[in-house]
Amino acid sequence: MRASPPSRAFAIGEEHALVQRYWERLRVFALRRLGDVASAEDVAQETMDRVLAARREGRLRLEEALPGFVFSTARNICLHRARAAGREERAIRRLGANEDDGATTDDALTTLVSEERRAAVRSALALLGPDDHRLLLSLYFEQLDPADLARRLDCSIGALRVRKHRALQRLAEVLATGS
Repeated sequence: MRASPPSRAFAIGEEHALVQRYWERLRVFALRRLGDVASAEDVAQETMDRVLAARREGRLRLEEALPGFVFSTARNICLHRARAAGREERAIRRLGANEDDGATTDDALTTLVSEERRAAVRSALALLGPDDHRLLLSLYFEQLDPADLARRLDCSIGALRVRKHRALQRLAEVLATGS
């Protein structure tokens, strides 16, 4: 006679115990790497989401491997966030440098080119699909926090990053074609 699979209530209780076991350690781990409490909470949440999904899907077969898997996952998420923050900081510096150039050489041609560039981006945004349009407006114009937007869209931070990347690619394609 085969043993019956564990009940859903047991599985939920087991998952809750797993979260309780690692939550605080994950927050401290991420806080040391990122230096921001809110980001540390997000990393802990995303880590536990990934770990629980891996357990449900049967990708984690050895219970002894669980601690290593948990903290490797958290480390990878922290590294990804640090790289993304660095890219964003460099992009902001480049944007600031471009705007500073316009301020120091405040001639009519520079002003005209800047206005044309903004008009081209606005026109290209209008040509995007409604989902891409809303996503880019929310992130760049309304400056919503990506974690908040991900919750609003009922998706993970990772999924939001992919959507943003693809939307920016489509925007770049529209700008390149001049349509």
